[in-house]
Amino acid sequence: MESRFFIAPEQLEAFEAAARSGSFSAAARSLGKAQSTISGLISNLEIDTGLTLFDRSGREPKLTAQGRSLLHDVRSLLSSYSRFEAKSRSLNAGLEESLTIAVDESAINLSALAQGLEKFYAEFGTVTVSLLHASGDTAASLVREGKADIGIVLSQGDYPEDFDFRGVGNCSFMLVAGANHLLTELDKVSIQDLHNHLHLRISASSDPASLPENDLSDRVWYLESYSLFMTMLTEGLGWAFTPLHIARPHIESGAITVLNTDFQLTPYPYCTDLIWSRRKTLGPAGQRLIDEISNILSATAPEPA
Repeated sequence: MESRFFIAPEQLEAFEAAARSGSFSAAARSLGKAQSTISGLISNLEIDTGLTLFDRSGREPKLTAQGRSLLHDVRSLLSSYSRFEAKSRSLNAGLEESLTIAVDESAINLSALAQGLEKFYAEFGTVTVSLLHASGDTAASLVREGKADIGIVLSQGDYPEDFDFRGVGNCSFMLVAGANHLLTELDKVSIQDLHNHLHLRISASSDPASLPENDLSDRVWYLESYSLFMTMLTEGLGWAFTPLHIARPHIESGAITVLNTDFQLTPYPYCTDLIWSRRKTLGPAGQRLIDEISNILSATAPEPA
């Protein structure tokens, strides 16, 4: 069995700094060490590996072919070591190893969510984040069952007693149909007109008994994905109440049309809430994530119709 040699991180740091800066003296300055220390670390690395990493025949040391071959691997090792150090410190400080967020796309513009997550990542890069698609009541169920730490949902009138929540924003729903749908030919759409056509709704439930009630049409289809939902609409299959932040690109492209009605003269307003369970204490990362998303959404102007 071949013997293994131990390579200290300081040796790799000295090698990478010298390769990057072009000299042992510059590497010493960048690492805050004496030049003799850098030279000794690199010499020991060459002894330990049995390789000549620098050609010292000139005024300044130059990487050899062997040194160039190892440089990428050394940088990868240093990066992994830094992540290991950071995660170890985080775990010792009580920082969560991971967070799971259940997201109802109806409740939040995903671009705004990405902005909040980007700021979160800049501070908590060692925390693994899982984003779950959770339409309708699914997000609240996942939080209640402990399968998600935080939910982003359309505001509900009543939450379980062990839930905390924060109202952070708002969104509007528009009544729309495909540009070539028969409803778009009407000057004013009545409730009776809607009854005569297919209604598309978002629901994650596969249990017929758990599907949301529908009293606006005798014919209704339930879809779990907004991608499929919008495809059905743009192809002219049905009408729907759709979040403006999802419908807007399709409205602007002319693929779908906002229907004028005689019963609703303004967009349907909804509030957006963040929810979490008191039974599962959020650590510093979870609290910061709530704050970042709250700040992004609360600073966003109400959606125009």
